[in-house]
Amino acid sequence: MSGGLRISDFCFVVAALAALGGMGLGIVMGISQDFTLAPAHAHLNLLGWVTMAIYGLYHRGAGRTGGFAGWTQVGSGALGAGLMAGGLGDYLSSGSDRAMPLVVAGSLLALTGMVLFLGLVLADTLRRRAGSFEMTARSG
Repeated sequence: MSGGLRISDFCFVVAALAALGGMGLGIVMGISQDFTLAPAHAHLNLLGWVTMAIYGLYHRGAGRTGGFAGWTQVGSGALGAGLMAGGLGDYLSSGSDRAMPLVVAGSLLALTGMVLFLGLVLADTLRRRAGSFEMTARSG
């Protein structure tokens, strides 16, 4: 693929932005000695930084540069991480339930991203196994 943004690059950009946001939030919490937003900080780091980086590494290793399934998977994961961490931060800082729809939507999108990731991993594994079986059958 030439010219377009690759799935792995998108994942790494989102992961780096989440890491910077999580680090910044952690620094602010540490300076203020107010750790109310620690759960939002943890979700941003885990879903945004770690999970998106792992998605990027997998897609790069699998050679997936685009495609509807791949983009839907990483888009769900990225949007889910942002909505969940942001909604949770709003909920924790305000004490109001107004942000709960964001938390729920983000959670469901993050879960959708992971279910789709499992589907892609299984499909890639089956495809490789089938190719390996064909190579073995031809050579034997």
